[in-house]
Amino acid sequence: MSKYPHLYEFNQTGLDLFRKIMQDQLDEAALDPIDKRYAKPLSETGPFQVGQFQTAREMAVAICKSFGDADPQKYAAREGVWAWLYFALLDVVSPRVAGGKRKVLEFVRWYPGDPNDYQKAQRHLVRMPTLLYSGLGSSADHLLCGKPHTGPEIREQLTSQQDMFSVNFQQACRALYFDDKTGALKKGVAGQDTPGSTRRLAQVRKQLDVTWDMTDLSPVKILELLPAEFDRFKT
Repeated sequence: MSKYPHLYEFNQTGLDLFRKIMQDQLDEAALDPIDKRYAKPLSETGPFQVGQFQTAREMAVAICKSFGDADPQKYAAREGVWAWLYFALLDVVSPRVAGGKRKVLEFVRWYPGDPNDYQKAQRHLVRMPTLLYSGLGSSADHLLCGKPHTGPEIREQLTSQQDMFSVNFQQACRALYFDDKTGALKKGVAGQDTPGSTRRLAQVRKQLDVTWDMTDLSPVKILELLPAEFDRFKT
């Protein structure tokens, strides 16, 4: 696995090459991620080691460690940073499948768009886990316990509204859906019509927001306000 002296940021030429590679128009060898023609180092960051990360959380921890004292949140809109990270992490987030081709998901999974677009930005496989971990820490365990190359439904459902990015709400979600003993999600958390599912929680949260200031409620209070269908997930 590769090791870099810093995190880097693609310039426009680097971004163009990155898109062409991901769209299977160029070979990966056409883009050297540390060539100054395509990228510049972020001097305020430290070394970055690409590892065999088993979860999105492990990946996010490594990236945040490289950011050091620099706040990843301040880089959210700098698409060259997240595109570079995705390219550096290709073996992790776009592993090769049968026939040697890489598994490449839809555009928004690999190309970092507008971070204020809550319907798409949260689907990026590198930026979103990094921002979640840097902002929420272990309170985001339920959102980051999956494989780095997957975009789990729970992350999409529970980050689809701007006000969901609060520690108290995500702590309530973690209490509902994350199993500390296994380090994985509890059974039955997904599903469109499943009572108590993450999709249902997103809907119920909107209803509660009409009456309550959700940002001012403790995680315990949020859990108390949930209807009985969520009881099976409470501990």
